[in-house]
Amino acid sequence: MRMIRVADDERQFILDVLVAGEPARRQVPVACSPSGLRFDGEHVGLDSVFWVSRRSGLMLLFARDHTVAFFGHSGDLQELAQAVERGTDSDARRSVLQPLASEVVVCAAGTAVTGHIAGEPVNGLFLAVFTRQGLHLFAEEQRRTVRWPVERAEEGTVSTGDASRPVLVLDGGDTSITIRYLFSEEIQAVTRVARATPAPVDPGTSLEMFAKGEVTRPLPARLPEFSEAAETLDQACGSAVDRVRIDTSIGERFDREYFRQHFQSLGEIALGPLMLRRSAALKADSLMSAVEAMDAEQMRQDAMAAFRGVAEELMGVYGVEIRRLIRQKRLDREHGERAYAHLDGPSLWERMSKHLEALDPAFDAVLARQQLLWQRLRARDVAPPETEEVGVEEATVAWNEEVTRLDAAYGTAGRDVLMEIAGWWSDRLIPALRALAALRGRRLSERARLAILAIVLAFAAAAVAWLARGGF
Repeated sequence: MRMIRVADDERQFILDVLVAGEPARRQVPVACSPSGLRFDGEHVGLDSVFWVSRRSGLMLLFARDHTVAFFGHSGDLQELAQAVERGTDSDARRSVLQPLASEVVVCAAGTAVTGHIAGEPVNGLFLAVFTRQGLHLFAEEQRRTVRWPVERAEEGTVSTGDASRPVLVLDGGDTSITIRYLFSEEIQAVTRVARATPAPVDPGTSLEMFAKGEVTRPLPARLPEFSEAAETLDQACGSAVDRVRIDTSIGERFDREYFRQHFQSLGEIALGPLMLRRSAALKADSLMSAVEAMDAEQMRQDAMAAFRGVAEELMGVYGVEIRRLIRQKRLDREHGERAYAHLDGPSLWERMSKHLEALDPAFDAVLARQQLLWQRLRARDVAPPETEEVGVEEATVAWNEEVTRLDAAYGTAGRDVLMEIAGWWSDRLIPALRALAALRGRRLSERARLAILAIVLAFAAAAVAWLARGGF
């Protein structure tokens, strides 16, 4: 991670930056403070920002006079996005969605659009707001609109390096565009409305004095009853103990109870991010707050830190056992270093990283559903009070389902890590400790033995003299 802390109210990051209409700039220092964003001589005031859109490895920022894409580490981008959103006036976002509320917003996201609309070329970064009536594109002073229905609305793919990404293809008449940076779930939501003839809009609904979010209570927090990860890790602790070939010759305390506690500690570290975020979500006072507490991108970063913590805990425990044997056997330091080399930290982390990477599809699925639910909740808040709540219940159920799947996937990854570590103990660490315990300790030098003998004889002589004087 390349984020640099420079002050309590400022964060600085090293990111690739693409200002709309200009070549990309590589490894640019980007500073964010309450006054705004600064990068490479540019300044974007937070009060001018009307939308921030996050995707894996990408953050799109839309302001009145700037449209900027930031590329970099997901953790950095997540922190940058949160800092920007904290300093952004919510009225700016509302000013985009509220005029479209009568059309019923389906979803909104930062995108890259190429092609032509009404025969005019279009190519660049846009905030895309999809409604039941059509598509609205915003970027600085630009405004473009595509009305439904279109002849063709479907998901396609584009290749980016060694991966394929979904795109939305809209085609009909003198309009043909490809829209990137949408999740498949968003594309599916759009394709359901883009080919249908929309119902007429009641123009009176756009003249409401109050938005729904101002006159109704926030939707209550709703969280799935998930506990599979915790149950899976509890079972995995027992399986991991059974997997270890226990050898008490290296110490009487090296029994099943020792390893049970060891694996329990590792499991709690691994499971920490999921349980902490679930606890925060359960205390949330609204559905929006609960979704924010369970943010998939932040949880991904937390999981990475937790799995590193598991590896560090293992290294610490193994180091303690090596030092104990070194003291007991009075061995040279070099023996301990050779035994510690059997841990092979880089190789261990590489193996554990594979289990962490196996969680990426589950995190991505939660992130997609989370983004769609956020959009539906935001659209609900700015809509007139009597406007139909389109898709909020559906998006909530879908998000809950993906969180439940993530819970199961997290438990599986944690179990696999514990079993990996159990194998590490059996195949590497216990044999290394056994070999260390079998070594003969250093013998005392001739001078040391004579000194000890002299001390013993002196004590013996003193004792004899004391007894001769009457002792007790």
